[in-house]
Amino acid sequence: MRTYILLFIGFAGCLSGYAQTTVISVGGASSMTIKSGTIFSADSLVLTPGTDFTLSSNNIQVSPTAVTVAPAPGINRVFTLGSQVTFTGTIQLYYQPSELNGNPESSLLYTDSAVGGAWLAEGSSTVNTTSHFVQYAAAAQPFIGATASHQGIVLAISLVSFAGAWEGNNIGLQWVINQSREAADFVVDRSTDGLTWTRIGNVSGRSGDGLYTYGFADIAPPAGPLLYRLEIVHSSGQTTYSNIVRLRKDQDSHVQLLIKSHGATVYFDGAQPSSIRLVNAAGQTIWTDKTSRSRYDLDGLPTGVYFLQYEINGQPGIKRLLIP
Repeated sequence: MRTYILLFIGFAGCLSGYAQTTVISVGGASSMTIKSGTIFSADSLVLTPGTDFTLSSNNIQVSPTAVTVAPAPGINRVFTLGSQVTFTGTIQLYYQPSELNGNPESSLLYTDSAVGGAWLAEGSSTVNTTSHFVQYAAAAQPFIGATASHQGIVLAISLVSFAGAWEGNNIGLQWVINQSREAADFVVDRSTDGLTWTRIGNVSGRSGDGLYTYGFADIAPPAGPLLYRLEIVHSSGQTTYSNIVRLRKDQDSHVQLLIKSHGATVYFDGAQPSSIRLVNAAGQTIWTDKTSRSRYDLDGLPTGVYFLQYEINGQPGIKRLLIP
């Protein structure tokens, strides 16, 4: 395997006048590894992996033909891969204002699709209307295509946070919903690879307006890395998905948190992380540190829910922080 440390300058060039075009291709005889923290650009799809990311027997193509995203079409810039990948890190997709295809730019969301799945807009993504790009903080995100779109309607129910942690031999999951004049039910899915998901539980929603907290316990789950997601089944029949929570017992159990007013101290007992970052409930990265230490002090944080993402021995982990 050949390993590359790549730094390319991304651009959002005009796509009009040509059909689907290959912007990068990696054959089966070799592979390309993008090192953690390296900015990699394939045309105007920019990936900054949080862990080393390898492409093998794959290609990335770009097309000016929009795809169907309910309830509105996507923009006229679509990236597709030859085979599905799973990515952890930051994904940015640049576009031209002329490619909006009727989408209001201020409402654009990063949108992707997995094998056999629909195109789904990520509600926690952000848009930069000055430099014209959408951005998404991905955690073991499976995708085979990427574009931008908008949800078209404001849902009466939204996910504020979704997190989990080991509790002895079980895993406790907790999520907070903000709802108005609508209730929803929840399906809890588990996966070991981010590709195949198994339904492990159902939780009924409650009626009423405001913030509601729900929980689910996965009793004696299998060993190894585990991923969890929520299917949010709205009363309208529409289904949306949460962020993905990744847990690993042997790694997660060595992370200790000391919560204090407007901050926290994080201790790593044993192996130290190669990097950590703090993400708020909206999915925005607000702090990163690529030094390897046993203690980190997080101070001056506004009250709210945060997610501490870290990597130990090549394995990513996540901890939920509720800052008073």
